[in-house]
Amino acid sequence: MTETRSVAVEGSVEGRAAEILTDDALAFIGELHGRFEDERRALLARRLERSRKLADGGTLDFLAETREIRDGDWTIEPEPDALAERKVEITGPTSAKMVINALNSGASGFMADFEDSNSPTWENVVGGQVNLADAVRERLEFTSEDGKDYALGDELATLLVRPRGWHLVERHLTVDGAPIAGGLVDFGLYAFHNSRELLDRGAGRTSTFRSSSRTSRRASGPTSSSTPRRGSVSTAAPSRRRS
Repeated sequence: MTETRSVAVEGSVEGRAAEILTDDALAFIGELHGRFEDERRALLARRLERSRKLADGGTLDFLAETREIRDGDWTIEPEPDALAERKVEITGPTSAKMVINALNSGASGFMADFEDSNSPTWENVVGGQVNLADAVRERLEFTSEDGKDYALGDELATLLVRPRGWHLVERHLTVDGAPIAGGLVDFGLYAFHNSRELLDRGAGRTSTFRSSSRTSRRASGPTSSSTPRRGSVSTAAPSRRRS
C-alpha cells in the first residue's frame, strides 16, 4: 500500500501559484513521495557505490538479468503521432516568453526544461508550471517591459517536459521536514494539472522515471548496470497547424 504523506509548503503561494499548489495536487505529490522516495534514495546510494567501484578500476557491463531483452526479437509499440516527427528539437527554460517563442519557432519539438536550463528558484518552479498549463490550453501570452506582446501562433511545436534529475530536491515542498525530490514535484504538478487536458486534445503520453524490470516484448531496450538513469518525462502536447 502506498502511503500518502502530508506536504508542507515552505514558499509563497501568491497570485496564480494558488492554481498550481492546490490541496489535491499537493496530495498527489505526497503520494508520489510515499511511493518512490525510498527507491530514489536507494538508487542514489547505488550510483555512489558504482562510482566508487569504477574509480577503483571497475568496468561497465550489461546486467545478466536483462540478457533476454538484448538477445530477444522484440519491437516497441508505435510512437504517438505527436512524437512521430522529431527532426529538430530545441530546449530552454519555462519562462513565458521562451515557451511562446520556442513553440512558435518552427521546430518539431520544444523540451521545456526544469533542470539545466532553469534556475530553480521557487518563482521559476511554480511560474513554469503556470506557463506550461497555459501553453497546453493554447492561451499563453506575455507582454515585455517595453510593451511588446507575445502570443502563440498558428503552428506550434510539440511540447515536451523535462523534470529535474533524481539527485535534486525541492526545498520549498517538504514531508516531515525533508525536501521532496524535484523530479517528482516537476512531473507531479505537470501531470496532475495537464494529463486529462492533453489526452482530450489527442496528445501522446509517455513517462519514464526508472528502467522497467519486466522483460516483455514491450521492453524499452538493454539496461546497463552502470549509473542508474536520471528521471525523465515527456508528456507530449501535439503540434498544431491551423487550416
